[in-house]
Formats: sequence, structure tokens, C-alpha cells
Amino acid sequence: MLGCALLAMWLAGVAHDARAEEKVLWLKTDWPPVFMQNRQGFGDAALAWLMARLPSDYTHEIRSLPLPRLLRLMEDPQATVCTSNLLRTPTREAQYLISRDIMRMPALGLVVRSADASEFLPIQDARGMVEFRRLLQQAALDGAVNQNRSYGPVLDGLLRDAAPDAPVTRLPKTGNMVSMLAAKRLDWILLYPFEAIWQARQEQTAPVLSVLPIAEIPTVNLGGITCNRTPTSERLVPAIDVILAAHPDEPWLQPMYAWLDPDTRQRVSPRH
Repeated sequence: MLGCALLAMWLAGVAHDARAEEKVLWLKTDWPPVFMQNRQGFGDAALAWLMARLPSDYTHEIRSLPLPRLLRLMEDPQATVCTSNLLRTPTREAQYLISRDIMRMPALGLVVRSADASEFLPIQDARGMVEFRRLLQQAALDGAVNQNRSYGPVLDGLLRDAAPDAPVTRLPKTGNMVSMLAAKRLDWILLYPFEAIWQARQEQTAPVLSVLPIAEIPTVNLGGITCNRTPTSERLVPAIDVILAAHPDEPWLQPMYAWLDPDTRQRVSPRH
């Protein structure tokens, strides 16, 4: 009997040692101010908050990759790979293990000069949201989008079907959009609110900006920790759920609010 007990204890120790070696590869994209190379983005802060509370059984490695490479690595069955970069969709819920929501970020918005926000009142619906379909018909309101970015099926479809003379400039990148808005070369740009504020702070001379919600899309994007399906992630994701459920006040989101204008901050607040 004593021998059996010792054997059971030894096997338990081996199992614990194996668990102690479990490694998680965390992937992110470079997307200021969410994820940044210096790990000072608000998405970086949320991930650090979570990792500090996970069991010591796990070791962690963080890599920054372009999104296509990130998605390819998520297919690797030999490693446990997780990210908080991906929005929750039915397709991803079927393919991956996804935790409770950790990211609750404002959706794309129409970024305008606050001084000129009243020009968009005629194309707002009863909720005060801009109807993007009608915006594309307003010859007096010039806008810009990034030609290399997907804005989701709804907005992509509206942009694709817009008239040839629709007042939309298609730019190769988003980096100079705020400066063009400041110079009054544009009346609106399509960005995430936090992207606009980050660019404005980089510019330092940018005007006060407002972010108008768009009627055709949700006001909030949700996403959990998304992991490929491995034995390690089968244990990791429930552990993440326990941690998040124990903090209903969502302290990991506090750094995000510093990158939002007051109206957007109110829209994404859990109390709103």
C-alpha cells in the first residue's frame, strides 16, 4: 500500500512538472495605441494585467507579427498560440477556443473636426448616428478611407457600391489622415476613435476632434482571448474566464479610456 501511495505521489509530481513547462505564445500586431512595439499600448496593458494573474504553470512569450502571419501561426497544432487581436465571430468561435470578452472597444467612427460637426446633422438618424450610405452621396463633404484596410462587410459593401463620383479619397495608409483633416483638405475620415486621438497627439497641432457613430454598424466591438485548440489551451481558457469573471469592473480596460473622446468613452462604458 505504501508503495502504491508513493507511486501515486511520484506520478502527481511528474504531472505537475509537465504542467509547469506549458508554454503559451501570445501574438499581437503593431497597432498603436492598442499594441505598440514598446508594449505601452492599452492592449499591451490588458494582456500584462491578465498574465500577472494566470497560474504559474504557464510560461509566456510575446511576439508582434503582421496579421496574415499571426493567423497562419494560429493554425500550428504543435504550439499553444493565443491572441487578443481578433474580434468574436461565429466562424472563429467554431474554430478556436475563445474566453469571455476582455476587449470591448469602440467601433469605427466618422472622425470630424469638432467645430464642423454640425454639418453632419442632416444625415444623422433619430439616434444621432451618421448614415454612411447617405454620407457617400454628400458632394460637399469630402472624406477619406484606407484602400488597404477592410472595414467589415457592411461598410466595405457600401464603399464598393458607391457612385464613381462619390466624395471619397482612397489613401494607401492612415498615417496622414488627421493632418489632412486639420488642413481642411478633408471633412471626415474613417478611423477607430483611439487611432484618431493617437494620430492627433502625434501631430500636436491637430484640431479638436469628434467621433460620430455610424448607423450601419454596432457601436462596440467585442473580443476575448482567442487560442488554437490544444490540451494546454483547454485548461488555459477556463482559467482566463475565472479571472475575468472575478473582476466585473474590468480594470484592464482603464488605460483604453485615456485614448477616447468623452462621447465615445460614454458609449463604450459598461454602465451605458
